[in-house]
Amino acid sequence: MSTGLDARAVEAHPGPDWCRAWTAHVDAAISGSIRELGADRGMAVVALGSYARRELCPGSDVDLLLLHSGWGRDNLSDLVKRLCYPLWDAGLQVGHAVRTPSQTVRAASEGIDTATALTDRRLVAGDRGLLDELSSRAVPWLRRGAGQLLADLTDADRRRRTKAGWRPGMVEPHLKNGAGGLRDLQGLRWAAACLLGEVGLDPLVSARYLGAADRRELAAAGDTLLAVRCALHLVRGASLRPPGNEIDRLRLDLQDDTAARLGVGAGDGAELLLRVGLATRTVAYLHERTWPVLLEDARGGRRWLRASRHPSRRAAQPGSPGEGLRWQDGAVAVEESSTLAADPALAMRALAAAGQRGVSLHRPTAERLRRQIAGAGTLAWEDGARSAFLALLRSGATALPALGDADHLGVLPAYLPAWTRVRGHPQRNPFHLYDLDTHLYQTVAELVEIGRGLLGERQAALYERLASADTLLVGALLHDVGKAWPGDHSIVGARLAREWVPSLGFPGIDGDRVARLVRHHLLLPDVATRRDLDDEGELQAVATAVGDIETLDGLYLLSLADARATGPSAHSPWKDGLLAELHRRVRRVLAGGVEPAFPGAAAVAAAARHQAPGDHRVETLLSSVDPRYLITAGVTQVLAHARLVQPVPAPGELRAATREGPAEQTATITVVAGDRRGLMAMCAGVLAAHGLTVLDARAFTTEGGIALDWFAVRPGNGLEGGPGWRRVEDDLRRAAAGDLDVAAAIAARERRRDARPRALAAPVPIDVTFDLRVGLSRIEVHGPDTPGLLYRLARVLSEAEADVFGARVATLGPEVRDVFFVRLDPDSDPDTRTALALALRDAATPRT
Repeated sequence: MSTGLDARAVEAHPGPDWCRAWTAHVDAAISGSIRELGADRGMAVVALGSYARRELCPGSDVDLLLLHSGWGRDNLSDLVKRLCYPLWDAGLQVGHAVRTPSQTVRAASEGIDTATALTDRRLVAGDRGLLDELSSRAVPWLRRGAGQLLADLTDADRRRRTKAGWRPGMVEPHLKNGAGGLRDLQGLRWAAACLLGEVGLDPLVSARYLGAADRRELAAAGDTLLAVRCALHLVRGASLRPPGNEIDRLRLDLQDDTAARLGVGAGDGAELLLRVGLATRTVAYLHERTWPVLLEDARGGRRWLRASRHPSRRAAQPGSPGEGLRWQDGAVAVEESSTLAADPALAMRALAAAGQRGVSLHRPTAERLRRQIAGAGTLAWEDGARSAFLALLRSGATALPALGDADHLGVLPAYLPAWTRVRGHPQRNPFHLYDLDTHLYQTVAELVEIGRGLLGERQAALYERLASADTLLVGALLHDVGKAWPGDHSIVGARLAREWVPSLGFPGIDGDRVARLVRHHLLLPDVATRRDLDDEGELQAVATAVGDIETLDGLYLLSLADARATGPSAHSPWKDGLLAELHRRVRRVLAGGVEPAFPGAAAVAAAARHQAPGDHRVETLLSSVDPRYLITAGVTQVLAHARLVQPVPAPGELRAATREGPAEQTATITVVAGDRRGLMAMCAGVLAAHGLTVLDARAFTTEGGIALDWFAVRPGNGLEGGPGWRRVEDDLRRAAAGDLDVAAAIAARERRRDARPRALAAPVPIDVTFDLRVGLSRIEVHGPDTPGLLYRLARVLSEAEADVFGARVATLGPEVRDVFFVRLDPDSDPDTRTALALALRDAATPRT
């Protein structure tokens, strides 16, 4: 029996109409099968879930419940085969259960997924009486167990968001399971079925859990998400079933094609992501504000009954939240007599009061203020609003629920209309987690937490000593706003800050300093991860750019907060350590040179002698090295080399030792060997073959021709203990002796990798730049992060006979910047540099 089912045959535009048309096709196929089988008595085919709602997308599961009135096992088995096999043959994902109505209700107690499946049910073919019998049993069962069912749904939501995303506005949103996704919308429908006996959003409006405007906004957001999900499935085509539950993840590399399928611009993935982000924001907000009330009522009875017979079970807040405000049900409410027309700061004051206590606005208050703000046009800043807004920022993470209210009310665009461009603006790169304004609010929250001691006493003390922490908070709020306009976002953002801050009139806020914070918010991370911190010239350049210690301290704290708000790929203990060291050194420069930015060679040598008195190995080493080695290495590394350098290594001999690194989750590998060209490349290759990420590498040579190298690395799996490190050291020795093919070892590890690099929205461009100077020059290679990249690049430099003195690797998501410190003649032949650049580009190009 052929069904003729093919989703490609549906001609409707992706969206609700397409889903209804596809559902009708599936209905027709199933109904036809039932008629051919003559199985329309004592049997009913019931659609469940998205199929019941007529929301089938191309990759949706077709969930069926085969209700029967006591058929025999053989007949049921034959029916399932003859009904489901054609659907499976057509490529559909079909889930089915075969039960009587009473068995179905009993089975619902087995898990929340089975229970929620009962809420959406629709007869496709067969005996309607069986579905009516099921409904008569299911509705009272759902209502009796409403409290437990909604509690179970709450737990399931928590698990779902842990995997798919806690906040709306993600750069790669999960359309179904993420915050504000379709599952949140469905959860409200299910809650209505459990609490009110009728599935859908309309019952929630009738029972005053939602307003009519809420209902319209949720429906529009749901249509948007359904349309995008439908188009995404069509774009995926044959790859509808990726590993895990990722079919509904709107990945960066699929966004342009999905937009094109929907007719959004000429395949404008950014515009599509903006629409999805705002839709999920609407759903998430209304879900978060409604769900606690639904849960409380399910557990304890309807709220209007409690209101007359029992006091609210939410704890009363002490003290008044402010003039014209009151506490109600644990939230901030506005007195009926207070209006925005009479008190323009009313909304901002209410939000600040809520933000300081970590609560939200009372629902009726939020809706009333939203209507008043919409009718007020642009609001003028006045003292009460300014003070309240700064208080909101100072509340940090505690204020995030109130900031959700502020977004729903449209408060900031009312005071600053240009903020409309910032709201929901997508950041389409793989290392940012969230959209622009979410990132900005999160940066402010992270900054306040750092000031409270999140990262330690030193950072908290810096925050405490700022002349104006409010200036830094405003700088954090504005640091990336330039991304919403064309051009270099740091330059554009600084210009906007100079325009906005004076017009806002915040008391005590230094507009020029805010602009400098915005202009240079990437300066410290860039220098820390891509420059030689032992170069006095680099430190002086940073000091000149920032201008003063207050700005430097602010930029340091902002860099830490910005990285944490960006996502896990943007920060690490290693990067934090580099930032801290750069900050310390530049601070000494700005302090007027009272002490050097770092210890000189003589001081390092004296400290080494003090820590190892009478050790002839230390004296031998100190007498044979360049002062720059001592400055770069520091005391700990000098002593590590001294322990390995005697006796003099024989030709082909290499000695290695591993110790804890300078930051958490890092290790330092010290290498001593007879100097030879390509030694750093060889070592980098061995480390890559063991899955180690090289963060920093340094290479020096004694007057006697002994190589003194060291590598800061981030361990891979299985290298936390001693045996793993001993294998690394053994392979370094084998490679130096010519007993290990390094390139083959890297290739073998790559073949063993379980995960393939995932596709990106656009290939990472490869760029090679030279910064030629007298002394050490810089060569920077920017490109896609691939296994063994440092090894391949270092080999190219070795073959070009460039003397490499160090390397620093900065990885951000799928991108990497490998910086080499080399000795190159600034007056060298340009053609030679061009050839070297081409060779480096070729080495950085991924092999397919």
